[in-house]
Amino acid sequence: MQTRTHHSQRGFLSLDGMFWLMLIAVALGFIVFMGYRTFGSSDVTIEQSSLGTLLTNTKRLKSTTGYAANGTDLAPSLINLEGTGGMSINGTTLSNRWNGSVTVVSNGMTFTITETNLPKNACITLASNMAKDKQTTTAINGGAAIAGEITAVAASASCSSDKNTIAWTSY
Repeated sequence: MQTRTHHSQRGFLSLDGMFWLMLIAVALGFIVFMGYRTFGSSDVTIEQSSLGTLLTNTKRLKSTTGYAANGTDLAPSLINLEGTGGMSINGTTLSNRWNGSVTVVSNGMTFTITETNLPKNACITLASNMAKDKQTTTAINGGAAIAGEITAVAASASCSSDKNTIAWTSY
């Protein structure tokens, strides 16, 4: 007696295997998308940290007569003190994450930090998060200096382009 064995058809992948591969592809796509969003906003977070360090270390330069003569560039002193945070240094000049210039200038008893070339999202975040005290004023794109906290709504109205400038003046 001869027995017949049934041979099932074999393919490369079954339908349930294809389902799992598609599910994995969608999950990996989501992970890549979220990673891109996270790393895209990390520039703003790093810049905010660097600005906080720069503000704190500039205040350390103050003497009983102030920071220096009006108009004195304080960046070289901050570079020598290694007080620039994560700012890019090229000789005696500082740059931000978007290759904009960062200047720190004495006004006598106060100083001004100015950042240029800020994208809109960075401008809004930095303007609304950096100056929360009454001793610091913020001027966005040459507008009027505002003492204390600036809301994100107000910053959104003032940060108008992809190349914004913010100036913080502090004691």
